[in-house]
Amino acid sequence: MKNISISPNGTEFQIPTDAESVLELKKLKEITGEQKKLGRKIVAVQGMGFVGCVMAAVVADAVDENGKFLYFVHGQQRASARSFWKVPVINTGVPPVSSSDAEVPEIFHRTVVEKKTLRATWLNYAYKVADIVVVDIQLDATKPAFGDASQGYCDMSAFRDGMKTLGKYISPECLILVETTVPPGTCENVVKPVVEEEFTKRGIDIKKTPPLIAHSYERVMPGAKYVSSIRDFWRVFSGVNEKSKYVAREFLNNILDTEKYPLTELDNTNASELSKVMENSYRATNIALTLEWAKCAEKIGVDIHKVRAAIRKRKGTHDNLLRPSLGVGGYCLTKDPVLANWAMDAIFHIDEKLNIAINSVNINDTMPLHTIDLIKEEYSELKDVRIAVLGVSYLEDLGDTRHSPSETLIKFLNENWAIVKTHDPYVEYWPEMENIPIQKSLKEALKGTNVIIFAVGHSEYMELEPEKVLKMSEGTPLIIDCSNFLSDEKIKKYLKLGCKVKGVGKGHIKNLR
Repeated sequence: MKNISISPNGTEFQIPTDAESVLELKKLKEITGEQKKLGRKIVAVQGMGFVGCVMAAVVADAVDENGKFLYFVHGQQRASARSFWKVPVINTGVPPVSSSDAEVPEIFHRTVVEKKTLRATWLNYAYKVADIVVVDIQLDATKPAFGDASQGYCDMSAFRDGMKTLGKYISPECLILVETTVPPGTCENVVKPVVEEEFTKRGIDIKKTPPLIAHSYERVMPGAKYVSSIRDFWRVFSGVNEKSKYVAREFLNNILDTEKYPLTELDNTNASELSKVMENSYRATNIALTLEWAKCAEKIGVDIHKVRAAIRKRKGTHDNLLRPSLGVGGYCLTKDPVLANWAMDAIFHIDEKLNIAINSVNINDTMPLHTIDLIKEEYSELKDVRIAVLGVSYLEDLGDTRHSPSETLIKFLNENWAIVKTHDPYVEYWPEMENIPIQKSLKEALKGTNVIIFAVGHSEYMELEPEKVLKMSEGTPLIIDCSNFLSDEKIKKYLKLGCKVKGVGKGHIKNLR
């Protein structure tokens, strides 16, 4: 299996041989030469993940005031067994991500097939010819102890290797724009010295031509407005020197709708990096607070979601109050406070902790256990209890399973010897939980279940009528609503049909009988 890369839908792709790499290099040189003759700058996007692939398409779609395409984009993805499949898939004009946003397949077909301004490759030559490299390498936080994020740390080795590769290949005039969410201090204390070392090895005078490095974090919302969240949204940026800031500003103005969503330039990259992790720490803390109140609401017979809606009517100060749910997932809120907390000591050597932010991560990481507590109010022992989990992605109408709270939920259900079946209309393969099959048929997932957990608010689930659910389940299962997915009307129907219903923060259900 070493030479095979398998896509999420099970399609196998052969990892390229040396001979194929030689042919690919020849093709890259020809394409780059043609594009430069057309007056287009070359952009390489490092990493074709959930952010990188769509960012590449947005850059490739950018035009000037006359409708002329500004850039040709090489989407670079390493030829590893895990991810190489993205290269051939992208080059057919098909996105390597699943989303409810209709613009995602449209922009890939337009830039790859129609306009031919985007192409994926596995060769580092893409960096050699680039005028700008956008860095979208995955950089995660490791949390060795469940529920204790204070022990979390960031392994920078793969990121350093990526920066080292850039230092070996890019021209001295090429801008490195770091889009990856990184610990504060990364551009100045990791990227810059690594690239300077490689430049020096190549005989480049770093005093005359210091590396151009900037940071501008994404605020991707990979749901119904996936593409728009990259192109039509406020951006914060900075650079390690004035020229870096200038080139980054010009590039961002070219690819983003900065007339409606102006850029914010901060003093330095430390500030830009801090802005992203602080922003997400605020959101994580906001959610953690609502869980505490949700538990209170359950005990006193109140619907926390109606309370929240009432509070949010106070615009400008309270309308951003977030909601309690099964838990917090995705690639940002689960790790960004940890990255910042780790950087305090590891990068800045400051003996202080970000206690509120870290405690919020602890609350959010353990939040799925509250759903299990709700089930245990009816089933003191979960052994052999048949449970259907509807939704394994971390967000509605999206196929991204990274740090999904459903993963934590199912792990603990399995530890309690429950019999778990899963379903998700957007996920065919769950890389983090390879041993957990995802039922293709909703009917098969629900058949014979004792408990049905509405874990994720996919549109397909929101439209389900109680009569249909019970027909598929062939019984009257316990219904668990993890985040106000069921209206009071539907809850009443379930109750009338003989089901028990519970929900996170929905203490009022006892009054609906």
